[in-house]
This record gives sequence, structure tokens and C-alpha cells, in this order.
Amino acid sequence: MKTIVIFIITLILSLNCVAQSNGTTSSAEIDINQNIPYVKIGAGYWIPTSKLSHFLNNAPFFELGIVIPDDSYSRSFELGVQLVIPQQENFFLLRDNNEDYEIEATTILNAYLKLNKYIWEKDRNRLELTFGLGISSIFLDPVTRAGDAVLDYDNINSFLVAPGLSYTFSFKDKSIIQISFDMQYTPFKMERGATKDLNSFSMLPKIAYRF
Repeated sequence: MKTIVIFIITLILSLNCVAQSNGTTSSAEIDINQNIPYVKIGAGYWIPTSKLSHFLNNAPFFELGIVIPDDSYSRSFELGVQLVIPQQENFFLLRDNNEDYEIEATTILNAYLKLNKYIWEKDRNRLELTFGLGISSIFLDPVTRAGDAVLDYDNINSFLVAPGLSYTFSFKDKSIIQISFDMQYTPFKMERGATKDLNSFSMLPKIAYRF
């Protein structure tokens, strides 16, 4: 949890620095320098598979990221966060003293660092192969009051591995539309859960926009 908070604070500070930098950069300089960091926002659909899909349904997600291009090596680096509002299919069961208590997921938060490698470019269009590493957290709440005394942790965490493919359309006004398809591997484990292993390969089709 502390890692996620530190990551989000770092991202917000970075976004603030980028905004200040862009505000003091002339349009002529932007045309010349193609390696200026930029902010993008996105939305998509989170589709869990494997054991996690028995408890959570497909759900929308929202994404905020800062991209740092490195055109001299045909690549970019990306720091981002994703917020998923999960739809519960079946409640998680937390076991204590041979009794099961229903637990629900309220939010899923992903934080990642990603490398985007350009594998094809033509005019203002680009195909990118991406690979990300990060952390994913599922935040939990008891369904009944009886579960309050049993649930002694607020979230379960997992490392995140995220390969993907993106197609980017760039326009003359420097705006960008990006269509992507990512996979995420997250081997969640729920302490004292009736189903302890909640590993998942999740699919994330999404669209993002840079102003």
C-alpha cells in the first residue's frame, strides 16, 4: 500500500512538472524537439480470466499516464495508474474459526512502469510493442457487520506483468489517439480465503488520448 501511495505522489509531481514545462515552451520548440514528455488519459474494459473471473465480472477502467519519448532509440517510457470499478460475480469468502464471511471488492488500482518499443512507423502512425511491470491492489470491504472483526486487512496486493500492443495516430496539432490491447498477469493470494489463490490473466482493450 505504501508503494502505491508513493508511486501516485511521484506521478502527480511529475505531471505537474510536465505541465509547467509545456507552459514555458514555445510552439517552435515543440516542432523541433520530439522528446518532450506528455500526459495522456484513457479508458477501456478490464476482462479478468482464470480464478479471479469466478468472483469479478468485466468492468470499465480509467487510466492516467505520463509518456517520456526517446525517439532517437524508437521507444518511450511510461508511468501510469489504472482505476478499475469491479463488478462482483460472487463474494470472496474469508474463513475464520471454521466460519465463512462474505467479502467484496470495491476498487482495483494498478500502478506500472512501461517500455514502449516502436516496431513500425509511417507518416504520423506508429505500431508499438509494450512491456510493463508494476503492482496491483484489490481493495476489500466486508458485506456484513460480522465480517468487520474478521477482515483485518484492507487490500490484497500482487506484482503485475503487462505485455501489450498499441497503434498510435498522431495529428498535425500534436494530439494523439492510441488504441491498445494489453494483457496483465496478477497472481493474487487472499490470506485465510476459502479460495486463497486468485491468479488472473486479464485482458484490457483501451483507447487513450493526448491533448
